[in-house]
Amino acid sequence: MILVDSNKFPVSPKTLSRRLAQLCCVLFFLFFMGNGAFAAGRPDLMVRLASETDAAYIGEGIYESTATVQSRSQPSYPGLPAQFRVLLKNAGDQPDRFLLTAPGSGGAITVSYLDATGADLASALSGSGYLSAPLAPGESLALLVRVNPTTFTLGASYRVAVTALSIGDPQATDQVKTETVACVQTAAVTVSAPPDGSGAPGTVVNYPYTVKNVGNGDNAFALTVTMASGWRGELFADDGAGGGIAGDGVRQSGESHGCLGTGTLAPGASYRFFLAVTVPEAGGDGARGESLLAVSGTGANGTDQVTTTVVAAAVFLTEGVRNLTRGGIFAANAEAVPGDLLQYRMAVTNGGSAPATSVSIDSPIPAGLVVAPDSLLLSLASTGAGAPCAAAECGQARIADGSVIAQLGEGATVSSGGTLAPGKTIYLYFKAQVQ
Repeated sequence: MILVDSNKFPVSPKTLSRRLAQLCCVLFFLFFMGNGAFAAGRPDLMVRLASETDAAYIGEGIYESTATVQSRSQPSYPGLPAQFRVLLKNAGDQPDRFLLTAPGSGGAITVSYLDATGADLASALSGSGYLSAPLAPGESLALLVRVNPTTFTLGASYRVAVTALSIGDPQATDQVKTETVACVQTAAVTVSAPPDGSGAPGTVVNYPYTVKNVGNGDNAFALTVTMASGWRGELFADDGAGGGIAGDGVRQSGESHGCLGTGTLAPGASYRFFLAVTVPEAGGDGARGESLLAVSGTGANGTDQVTTTVVAAAVFLTEGVRNLTRGGIFAANAEAVPGDLLQYRMAVTNGGSAPATSVSIDSPIPAGLVVAPDSLLLSLASTGAGAPCAAAECGQARIADGSVIAQLGEGATVSSGGTLAPGKTIYLYFKAQVQ
């Protein structure tokens, strides 16, 4: 028989107690506010460096329970903490109050959260949370976040996340993240971390990267990538070649200039590029390939690893037969004597993650059988007695030259197979009498 297919860390008791306290605070205000607690408020957090203007805020209209896009980084030197501005805006259409939470000072850093009056809200944010005053739609409040490393380890990175939760709708949350890199008058670098990706066999998955010199002197960084066996990875500059926009993180067809390094970067300067991963042609559905990017400069190094998953069709055929004369269920084999009427079932399933195309069957009819006229049936039911499936959805089948021939799936024609969606099964039945 021929089947053709072309195609994180454990939660500490202290952390648990803080989370329970935050939950109790939210439940208390829900009870206190009554029906008003369900007003359509929406927290929208934004972040920028304290040295920048309000136009530099990122994150407006972006809502993340775990910040990935809404993140800013800055170096810190002895006596000079990193400073960030965090803005909370009510992006809903009703007044609301918001519960702000954030980590407190630790063994390696001290953190403060200063409001407009200069008051430090760190104890509230790192405890049960700081409850804002009611904010009208569009109204906002700002905090100055200061992160001061107390132990300067070369290139050490400290991440502080601020989370906002709506009292009116506890499902509405947002988070921004700050990253402070400790520098002792030395070199340091940050490497962005794009999310893992996926692609069909033979396609290219592009990962946008940003390397930033967060040291206090000029530096140049070499770029190398190590790939899994059978996978290919190449580095291309995000230079806007061919009519694209330089540094936009979206690879255009003209952006094909290979890059081996960043060139010299001044303090605070960045270099943007792509890691282009080619998915193997023979990659099966669910196969994974890891790519390790290494960034090497004078006195500062960084790495990042992404995993690419193959998304492909995986079509398989299972067959069964039952004896209609004697009764029984579909099985791999059935006992029969001359004159018995048998029903054969072929189940074609796409068990992959991508649609299968050009799906067809060409199966010789076993010797000693005569196919009953008009017994061919395409169905979505596994019982053998279901209603026929429309040709537009399941395709068509016929008997020709002693074989069962079927073009299956949506869009199938008399000469070519169609498309079979992931997880879908089409059943082909025919009856035959034993001679």
